[in-house]
Amino acid sequence: MIRIKCINPKCTAPDGVFSWDERAHVEGGGGLAEPGEAGAVSFVAECPYCGTENKIWLKLVKENDVVTRGWYR
Repeated sequence: MIRIKCINPKCTAPDGVFSWDERAHVEGGGGLAEPGEAGAVSFVAECPYCGTENKIWLKLVKENDVVTRGWYR
């Protein structure tokens, strides 16, 4: 479990921090990454207290979790 500081300044979570289980999405040794880090993939972690979507970055993501979106005209 990782602890995430919610971006909502009015979040009702204790100290504005909630736990999110990343283990379903990463391989062994994976976890939080910096934006732009090689191999990092962004995820949305919804705060269970206020419902705000928080963007986080993970490394060593399981292949079946990677979604590629293209622009269609």
